[in-house]
Amino acid sequence: MDYRYHKTLGKIALIVIAASLALSACSGKNSQATPLTPPTEPTAAPTPTATPTTKLTVCLGEEPQTLYLYAASTQAMWSVLEAIYDGPIDTQNNMPVPVLLNELPSLDNGGVKLQSVSVSQGDKVANTRGDVVSLQKGVRVFPEGCTTESCIVEWDGASPLNLVQMTADFSLLPDLKWSDGEALTADDSVYSYQISADPATRVVKTNIDRTAAYEALDAQTIKWTGVPGYLTTRPASFFWLPQPKHLLETYTAEELNSAEITNKTPMGWGAYQITEWIPGSEIRLIKNPNYFKASEGLPKFDELIYRFLPTMPNADLSPLVTGECDIMETSTGLEDQIQTVRELELAGSITSYFSQGPAWEAINFGIKPASYDAVYNPYEDRQDFFSDLRIRQAFASCINRPAIISEVLFSQSQIPSTYLPLTNPLAVQNLPIIGYDTTMGIQLLEEVGWLDQDGNPDTPRTAAGVDNVFNDTPFSVSYSVTDTEQNRQIAQIVVSSMKDCGVEVTPQFLAPSDLLAAGPEGPLFGRNFDLAQLGWSSGNTPSCFLYTSSEIPTEKNQWLGTQYGGINLTGYSNPEYDAYCSAMLNAGLDVDTFNQNNQFTQQILTNDLPMLPLFYQIKAMASRVDLCGILLDTSARSGLNNIESLEISETCESN
Repeated sequence: MDYRYHKTLGKIALIVIAASLALSACSGKNSQATPLTPPTEPTAAPTPTATPTTKLTVCLGEEPQTLYLYAASTQAMWSVLEAIYDGPIDTQNNMPVPVLLNELPSLDNGGVKLQSVSVSQGDKVANTRGDVVSLQKGVRVFPEGCTTESCIVEWDGASPLNLVQMTADFSLLPDLKWSDGEALTADDSVYSYQISADPATRVVKTNIDRTAAYEALDAQTIKWTGVPGYLTTRPASFFWLPQPKHLLETYTAEELNSAEITNKTPMGWGAYQITEWIPGSEIRLIKNPNYFKASEGLPKFDELIYRFLPTMPNADLSPLVTGECDIMETSTGLEDQIQTVRELELAGSITSYFSQGPAWEAINFGIKPASYDAVYNPYEDRQDFFSDLRIRQAFASCINRPAIISEVLFSQSQIPSTYLPLTNPLAVQNLPIIGYDTTMGIQLLEEVGWLDQDGNPDTPRTAAGVDNVFNDTPFSVSYSVTDTEQNRQIAQIVVSSMKDCGVEVTPQFLAPSDLLAAGPEGPLFGRNFDLAQLGWSSGNTPSCFLYTSSEIPTEKNQWLGTQYGGINLTGYSNPEYDAYCSAMLNAGLDVDTFNQNNQFTQQILTNDLPMLPLFYQIKAMASRVDLCGILLDTSARSGLNNIESLEISETCESN
């Protein structure tokens, strides 16, 4: 069956279901009154009945492969883990918030301290960018008493050297318990660190490498000590999520990778505990009697079910309309059905939740292909289409980005002015965005020398005196993008928009594995493309290194850049930008220097346009109308990070 026909039938069915439910409700209200029966003699009071069990059903777009903290990380997995792990540190509006801790350690509250430690050649230290290295001559470090760029030293390889060393104390809330009633202590967090550090545990070891020691001072206090020279403004990222040592310590780290007790029935301290996993169907949980917020009347439901929806091209919304699901969370792919979701909401059948970022989509310009690295040879290389800033500005004017927002994303996103969501406190506000203006785009193209010399709107403009481009070269470029329904809709708008400006754009729809293949063969990491649409996620902190010169993948660096994997695919290079980014990455604890250089880098990117931001990617959820308390925050690890607070009510103020 044709996919579009299938999708249309689905929408019709949903509307019919919603209408029939509404009619059923109406018919119930308008039924005839039942005649009164004569009064009868008083009878004994009936035996009180038990309070009915309350149940919440969350529908997932996929069945998690595992629930083991150190085995995977998917949206569906974390939606389940939110129910058994409350915190220990949540993220709200891009900022860490303590849940299992009394407070987050900082220099201001005394939880973070700086001390001096002696180091010598060959010792493991952190350089000023936070990379863990062997101390050798020429390494740039923060000496004792130094926490800013102004006092950085480059070791001469001989002089005695003391480095600054950071520590952080984490204090657990009192009387915490695992769901089996055993005490949750500092030892459980230390045990989790030890599992994570074990070579058999397949996780990224970056934070392990930056840690000199992680130890329990008493039952409620953990002390983290960083490697000499390492400084961070986010010490909360060095608290390890506790694991139940009393249950797991008899297993090796390798055994934990596949054990039932970690992958299928992990124990937590949160609002619920797992009772059953029915493969292919659902995970069942019940209220945790030892939950540390139980005295607050939390959680609101006695039972919690995570139901797995069958895989379909688009999420089937009928289980939500019929009541089979109370929530459809972010893994169900509702962002691909915005129009249907909004129609059902306007019909009063569901409540929807949309949020933007932190991932964003952009068209990257092939400013400097890899073939230019030795020398640009116009007889052999692709013509130099994009090195002139005015051409990139022309594309920004010509491409109808507002149409992408309204027609593809149904106005649930916006055009980014920077690579951080505007809700992020580190995003620079009020940066200019080039508006959709075909006249301005054509003016810029002609100013550079791309002219409509034959007067035929069906043929592309050709070069007439364009620097580094042969005369009469047609402005015809390829556009590489992964093959999805949404990207095909976007590509159609891009192709049509650029045709209006006299530029021929030919889409190339590729599988992700082909688009993202390693260099030199891969089109992106081999820097062999004209235009390429790609999504990035900047996380909660600025990622200025995305466009530094050192991250241009080249043959000399094995197509991997120097540190971050060679992700500057455009070949863009600006020494001023590089200097500001370096100053930001080397700022240490100097917040003012960090913020100032963060602002400069975002401003330069906005002006230089190595990529054209299209939109912030969307996350979406939907629920029954009377379910209250959902707060979809895309900076959090899950849209259900407050699942303990959700409740049924006729009036939902938060919604």
